[in-house]
Amino acid sequence: MGDIINKMLENYLISSNVQLKKGPDSLSFTLNSAEGISKTTLFNILPYMHLIFFDIHARSLPGEIAENAVYHPMQFNYCIGGRIELLLDDSSYIYLKEKDFCISRQTSQSESYFPTRYYHGITMYFDPDFFTKANSNVEELFNLNLSRLPEIYFEQKDTYIAEANSEISKIFERLWQLYEVPSSFYMKLCVLDLLHLLSDAKSSAHEKTLTFYTNTQVEIAKKAEQILTADLKQHIPMRQIAQQFGVSETSLKNYFRGVYGKNVSDYLRDLRMDMAEKLLTETTLSISEIASQIGYTKQGKFAEIFRKQFQMNPLEYRRSKKLENI
Repeated sequence: MGDIINKMLENYLISSNVQLKKGPDSLSFTLNSAEGISKTTLFNILPYMHLIFFDIHARSLPGEIAENAVYHPMQFNYCIGGRIELLLDDSSYIYLKEKDFCISRQTSQSESYFPTRYYHGITMYFDPDFFTKANSNVEELFNLNLSRLPEIYFEQKDTYIAEANSEISKIFERLWQLYEVPSSFYMKLCVLDLLHLLSDAKSSAHEKTLTFYTNTQVEIAKKAEQILTADLKQHIPMRQIAQQFGVSETSLKNYFRGVYGKNVSDYLRDLRMDMAEKLLTETTLSISEIASQIGYTKQGKFAEIFRKQFQMNPLEYRRSKKLENI
């Protein structure tokens, strides 16, 4: 387990943009990029058990696990908001959305990837065997039987994904609050409560049907996204991109939705509205110029879509932002 943490430190510290901050029981890495500020914080909860909090505003981060590592600990991932890509050791990909919960012992990431450039989530690493040896008194005191976890979650395959039930969601929401105002004591209580729930088969969430994507399918989706977003003034037909990659238009749309969690039209609309918001706030461009820059030939159509997204028209939005800064 120590080798995994050391590898994580090495990968993050390679970047000159990383700021490192040490706390009594934690390490925080803050990475500045053109997309925004991303923060990853690691807490040592108990021997052979670590929590990692992700507050991400970027597409990717250096990986926390060595790509060719022989040993993989059990990994719990909970998505609070946004979207995360998980690369499994059989080279297939799965994706977590808000309130999805994943337990796996086959993740093998060379980097962490976040399709929507935003992710709030919590990851817990531990090995039940090592944990039991180092924390036998904890198991006895709280009547935990962690050796049952593989039986419950890995009966058919080594990755389990579900939409978390209300009990599990509340624990992770509480942990996120404790991340913002850290308390080692209460974090440990939350983790013990979580382990108790997970080791009780009756309380485990209902498993979702996993959709696995191959490396080729994921790469096609990502390259399609790059083509579509390279110039928002352009409206490139999906049919044309599908022909370029030698796949059907339906397949391309399915790959795209699988990776980014949205239909192509919704994804591009949201991206255009985010860009419009930025241009309204940070520039003095006219409304018609902004509409043109993000691909709307008709200012009225742009204003209509913007109003649906932000509940006010573009000019009102610009004025409200100026008032906030006075």
